[in-house]
Amino acid sequence: MSKTNALYQNLVPLNNRTHLSLRVKELVNYSFAKHCNAAILTSAEFEKASKAYPVLFVRDGNNTVPCALFGIEQGQNLFLKWNHQWDASYIPASIRRYPFSLAEVTHEQKKDHIVCVDEDSPLMGKQGEYSLFQKNGKQSQYLKEKIQFLQEYQVEYENTLQFVNVLETLELLEPMSANINLVNGETISITGFYTINKEKFKSLNKDQYFELIQNDDMKLIYEHFSSLDNFASLIDKIAEKKVISGQVKTGKKTHLKKSSTESSSRVKQTVRKKVQKKGQVKVKDVVEG
Repeated sequence: MSKTNALYQNLVPLNNRTHLSLRVKELVNYSFAKHCNAAILTSAEFEKASKAYPVLFVRDGNNTVPCALFGIEQGQNLFLKWNHQWDASYIPASIRRYPFSLAEVTHEQKKDHIVCVDEDSPLMGKQGEYSLFQKNGKQSQYLKEKIQFLQEYQVEYENTLQFVNVLETLELLEPMSANINLVNGETISITGFYTINKEKFKSLNKDQYFELIQNDDMKLIYEHFSSLDNFASLIDKIAEKKVISGQVKTGKKTHLKKSSTESSSRVKQTVRKKVQKKGQVKVKDVVEG
């Protein structure tokens, strides 16, 4: 899979002197993500994302994280239209935060974050709808809102790591190996991802189920299972693109055969709503020149 940080070509700390005159374009052109076949998801996004994409798990550095799958092959994003607009009901926050990101830094043994920006982004330049700074170097309202979004995203990301830790503790995650057979005889293999083992999930005891329900983790697990049905729409998108290129005749169906995981039928699961624990992320904002 393509790493989500591949979105960023030249990520540097945001500086109110170096970047004083930079402007940002309205995010309507997603060409920067055309080679991104997956993007990190937070658990807060499962409900919406699971209706549009297969929600899987993948290694990202030292962590295992959920992700939305955009394409079957390396560097393939099937959710971009010809004009580079996004073609899905929901766009993951890890895509929407671009060209900004938070970088973790340690100062005097304390964890902190600084705001970074992709200097080579096609959204950045002398022209654009939004300024980053006022003439006196103070943050624009647009930048303040973006920093708040980054902080909220980081909180949800860290909450998501707790959910994944539960799955790993219960040993529910397993490597996914899937083969997609197209009618033209082509076989595409999907590797590098993880799914929840349904049989292991079924074998959990009553106390483990209760704890999953109490923490809203049960809801997330079923949304993951439900999302696997979206592989069918991915295959349809592949067929459509090959039809356009003349590789596959219209009216033919594609078939998905998976060797270790099966698509789950949608299951309704009622869970008790818990009060979301809101954390805080310290941000040093921007580097002042």
